[in-house]
Amino acid sequence: MNRYLRVRLLAWAGIGLCALAGRAILAQGQAPAAPLPPPVNQTDDPILKPFVWRSIGPANMGGRIDDIAVVENNPAVIYIGFATGGIWKSVNNGTTWTPIFDTHPVSSIGDIAIAQSNPDVIYVGTGEPNNRQSSSFGAGVYKSTDAGKTFTYVGLKETQSIGRIVVHPKDPNIAYVAAVGHLFGPNAERGLYKTTDGGKTWTNTKAIDNDTGFTDVVMDPNNPNTLIAASYQRRRMPWGFNGGGPGSGLWKTTDAGKTWTRLTGNGLPDNPIIGRIGIDMARSKPGVIYASIEVGPSGGTGAGVNADGTLVPPGPRGGGGGGGGRGNQPPPPPDPKKSGIWRSDDSGKTWKFLSNSGDRWMYYSQIRVDPTNSEIAYQGGAPFFKTVDGGKTWRQVPGLAHSDHHAIWIDPKNGNHLMVGNDGGLDVSYDQTATWEFVNTVAAGQFYAVSADMRKPYYVCGGLQDNGSWCGPSATRSGNGILNSDWFRVGGGDGFYTQNDPTDWTILYAESQDGATNRIEMKSARTVSIRPAGPRPPQAAGGGRGGAAAAPVGAANPDAAAIQALAAQFGFGGGNPNGNVVPTPPAGTNFRFYWNTPFMLSPHNPRTVYLGGDRLFRSYDRGDTWMASPDLTKNVGRNDRPIMGVDGKAPMASKHDGAASYSNIVTVSESAFVPGIIWVGTNDGNLQVSRDSGNTWKNVVDKVPGVPKETHVSRVEASHFDAGTAYATFDGHRTDDHKPYVFKTTDFGEAWTSLSSNLPEGNVNVIREDPKNRNLLYLGTEYAFYVSLNGGKEWKRFMNGLPTVRIDDILVHPRDNDLILGTHGRSIYILDDISALQQMTDDAVKGDSYVFDIRPAVAWLNDIQRAITVGGAKHFRAQNQARGAAISYWLKSAPAGDVRISISDYTGREIRSIAGTKNAGLNRVQWDLSPTLGAAGRGRGGQGGVQIEGATVITGGLPAAAGAQPPAGAQPPAGAQQAGRGGGRGEGQAAGAAAPAAQAQRGGGGGGGGRGGFAPAVPAGSYIVKVMVGDTVIGTKTVTVEADSTFMQ
Repeated sequence: MNRYLRVRLLAWAGIGLCALAGRAILAQGQAPAAPLPPPVNQTDDPILKPFVWRSIGPANMGGRIDDIAVVENNPAVIYIGFATGGIWKSVNNGTTWTPIFDTHPVSSIGDIAIAQSNPDVIYVGTGEPNNRQSSSFGAGVYKSTDAGKTFTYVGLKETQSIGRIVVHPKDPNIAYVAAVGHLFGPNAERGLYKTTDGGKTWTNTKAIDNDTGFTDVVMDPNNPNTLIAASYQRRRMPWGFNGGGPGSGLWKTTDAGKTWTRLTGNGLPDNPIIGRIGIDMARSKPGVIYASIEVGPSGGTGAGVNADGTLVPPGPRGGGGGGGGRGNQPPPPPDPKKSGIWRSDDSGKTWKFLSNSGDRWMYYSQIRVDPTNSEIAYQGGAPFFKTVDGGKTWRQVPGLAHSDHHAIWIDPKNGNHLMVGNDGGLDVSYDQTATWEFVNTVAAGQFYAVSADMRKPYYVCGGLQDNGSWCGPSATRSGNGILNSDWFRVGGGDGFYTQNDPTDWTILYAESQDGATNRIEMKSARTVSIRPAGPRPPQAAGGGRGGAAAAPVGAANPDAAAIQALAAQFGFGGGNPNGNVVPTPPAGTNFRFYWNTPFMLSPHNPRTVYLGGDRLFRSYDRGDTWMASPDLTKNVGRNDRPIMGVDGKAPMASKHDGAASYSNIVTVSESAFVPGIIWVGTNDGNLQVSRDSGNTWKNVVDKVPGVPKETHVSRVEASHFDAGTAYATFDGHRTDDHKPYVFKTTDFGEAWTSLSSNLPEGNVNVIREDPKNRNLLYLGTEYAFYVSLNGGKEWKRFMNGLPTVRIDDILVHPRDNDLILGTHGRSIYILDDISALQQMTDDAVKGDSYVFDIRPAVAWLNDIQRAITVGGAKHFRAQNQARGAAISYWLKSAPAGDVRISISDYTGREIRSIAGTKNAGLNRVQWDLSPTLGAAGRGRGGQGGVQIEGATVITGGLPAAAGAQPPAGAQPPAGAQQAGRGGGRGEGQAAGAAAPAAQAQRGGGGGGGGRGGFAPAVPAGSYIVKVMVGDTVIGTKTVTVEADSTFMQ
């Protein structure tokens, strides 16, 4: 047997023995990732500075992409702008991505424009233009002159939404900005702006009125003085949407914006209701212009209204569908009185209607022409559309990873290469849409809500905008960290609230839009619909086969029993024709549910669940049956209210898009201190409290000072510490009010105190009270995360690795004391072990020093089944939490002597000594649970490897993701073997401090291994931790080390 084979067999034998012993094994063959960059938005606050947020993903899906910009002379350089996730850049054609806008005040991106004459110059228009009820807003234009390394604000702050920016092809100082303006109110700073000095000054070259801005603009590639622009009149209000009016239209300038002429007639639609317009000009034939035009009234998607603006009446529940009849029926002829595609071949002088292709113009509308062929064009929409005959016919393009397409880029030199941005992220094609590659390496998910279970490590769940609901681990037993494959989907549609039964992790709940709530029973692989519903109207019969006539409405359906059984089994409506609400409401009763309906488990009994509609629904059997309160809203008739001066009953473009109803409960909280004390808030401004489990209610909103009537109650939070205390936040941005509203009551709402104090402008989405410290409050806003250590008297911006992003939900894990954020644009973040903050009381910091209690630590084992080799760099890998126990201590001032941390076993024998930090304020040092440090070399053998009499091991905590660095100053402990990195000849590797140097063995052949691990953890048990300054002990605490009792369960 040759030496190479003998070495390999010994190594594999060692690995096998360790696996049988349940020891941790380092994955072999992992290329080390780059060291982590310093955290963005780092605070200098002496209490908060030691904490750092970490992203756990997921990146299985991205968030909504509004724009794609590419350097045309080097298409490997790509910028993508997210609706709420900032800007990401790739310099290697999408292999890796880097966020480049994380430190700026806003995260909503409308458009990115590169000066192709000097691609270091980039203009960014902030504020997405896609008009959703959940849309965020921007703060003007930013500019970079160094390819995105830095950005400078250059004006137009009050535009809020920017649809498009175009830059002169030869002069990067000349740019035009199509500013749509405020979505939720009138404002003057909207129109078609121009700069000739690189953004130092701006001129509004075309202003129409305070309700009408511009959403698109294109420049003639042969004559930059000629531009075509699209104006857009729209307004969203809390109760609905009006997506058009006479202000919308097409405009043309031939003198670089000095004068503009409205394009009318000559084939263009003449309807007084015009909505959103998307335009593009063919580079290969600049006289060719395509326009996607929204024409006439329509009921918005999910709005529950007809095209004429009347409400869709509830009808009988349909029976089973009949079999398909014979095909080959001709499609209806194109109707120029409806929305569709128009084309001009003479630079806009005359137009020809082509097709009714397209959908939901207020949300999509983008159209792009292949730069190399004027007959090929693409249109965004729920499907992705393509024409190859100049717009006469359009087909849906299959194969993309998601629907809802907003952004399109086509390589000007290669029409086969295009990219599409949608609600799920980025799709790329290199063969003109025949096949697609989906980019799933950017964690930019738009979470509305998060929850967590009680497994070890615990799993986090949450619902995302148009990406369903997902669950994934907070950390893994693998050096790979958290991968996309660790996440699994538990709900469809637009995902919102999830909840996990704390007593049984196999039971969870997931919700999609308008109250569609399911209970998932993982042990039986069963999903049950629990959405509250009244008695069903008579059911229509199923359709006949092959196109045969259906039975008359209301006729008996012979398959009804089977259908009901299937419904009960699979959750299609609950399976009970009498509904699931008791007492049974009158037949035909319809409940109103909010877009993201609030849902919660009682903190006292997880079988008791609450769900908000127009009334509060309460169930004692996990949602199988419900009891309903009275209507707790103002029950506003939204069609009685005008929008932009148009009567609420009148037809509108995209009327009320995305809002199925108004006057809904939007937040629910039950007191964890006393069962049956329940708070609810509504989107029409009611704040109700019940002290008797929902039997009676009192509306206390009039007691809240300084909040405009009918302001949306974004969150209500019952206190954990006494019955009468609660917190409430109000969000006025839906009426263009961006003030922060934060309040506290201690007497069941009879009086309220403002806690807004030093908060900057920006709407507040969520407040949480820490469950272990009544003075520790957390706040999530449109732009940042805040913490208060004194009950809301003062707020501190608390980012430390967290990018500028909208915070939609906050959770404190009840066992692990981790802080979990659901961000609407950057997926999920965790701040590990905030127990020191929970103990940060006045008594703790009144002296010169203080050592905080230490959270129990788990000596996690490594699961070799998860040691998956992930090749290359094109993958997502999130960090695990730091291994071991966090030792935190307070120093009033920096001491003269050094700080040392001594760790002893139960006999008093010191097993580890760690150098501590000595900063004034809070200090935090991580013990990885390994014993005394020892020497260890590092093999680099690519041609040879050391003989290892056993296996390399890590331990001490969850294995860090590959590439994660040990704590500063840490050395491998005694007995540890540092794995090879690969490349070069073998070097000697010490066996540990206890072995003489002479015993180090010479490296031979063998591939480089993964990053070296640490020695086995100390045995489970209690350990004594002493924090010392010089020879003086300033505090002694005990830390419990737990065995990994749930390994392989």
